[in-house]
Amino acid sequence: MEKEFENSFEEVYEKILISCQDKLKEVKLTTNKFLTVVLIILVVCNLIIFAVPSFRFIISLSICISLCVLLFFYISCNGNYRKIYKKNVIEALVKGYNERFYYDSDTGITRTEYNMSHFDEKYNEYRAEDRIFGTLENGDNFQVSEVTTLKVERTKNSSGKTQETKKQVFRGMYGIVRLQKNTLLNIHIASNNNMKKFVKNRVEVDSSEFEQYYDCLTRDRIDAMKIFTSDLIEKYIEIVRDNKYGFELKIIDNMMFLKYKTNQVFEPPMFKTGLEKDFVKKNYKVLYYPLEIMKSTIDAIHEVFDE
Repeated sequence: MEKEFENSFEEVYEKILISCQDKLKEVKLTTNKFLTVVLIILVVCNLIIFAVPSFRFIISLSICISLCVLLFFYISCNGNYRKIYKKNVIEALVKGYNERFYYDSDTGITRTEYNMSHFDEKYNEYRAEDRIFGTLENGDNFQVSEVTTLKVERTKNSSGKTQETKKQVFRGMYGIVRLQKNTLLNIHIASNNNMKKFVKNRVEVDSSEFEQYYDCLTRDRIDAMKIFTSDLIEKYIEIVRDNKYGFELKIIDNMMFLKYKTNQVFEPPMFKTGLEKDFVKKNYKVLYYPLEIMKSTIDAIHEVFDE
């Protein structure tokens, strides 16, 4: 899968450079010029205040206000660049992977759809964006998006005031596929956990390396062994070995769910264009590998159940 990824990426990256490089550089340059002008105006204003003895007592307040104004404009400009970047670069990555897939940076998988998988139930806050969706060649509909879940804890301090702390439970890519055929299966390819070694419905597959990264939990042992052939198992190994991110997948009846713990994805860097080859490749990997695993697993399911 790594060789296929490299070939695919080189082709996509060349197209992105041709179509996006000049535009993004121009936007970045315009933004930097605007922020420089704002900075110069603020510096001049503060110098004038400092130069006038009767106003000098408010110089500290003036500097604080100036920093807040500069920060406001910087965040605003960065947000605008973020939208332009995603529309041009991330959408190009999605289309480069498959022309029939769609990308929407503003929407994400719903909380209800996330809860259907029962991957993660101990959270209070939910956020989702960067939705990729479409129909596979076999007719199955899918969607993936970045999802963030947070656990919120509230405690009271010694003075009786309530303090709120947020702990990230999961952040990464989450996907959902509705299979046209109900398999009546229940299979969970879980991230390796020593406690799961003793679970009754754990199935050992014919790969010691696979078992370093995963536990296969299922009540449908025979069908699971038919689906997870040596070729498919190798792809599951590659996604963790090559990318160092935790990956999980579930098949429940006619639904498939995947979770890829990547942390933040698809966000441009603050001080660069975001077109650096390594940076774009990292984003393409987050898209490419889980979708390849998803498609390969679905193909294997159809081979077993369409016989």
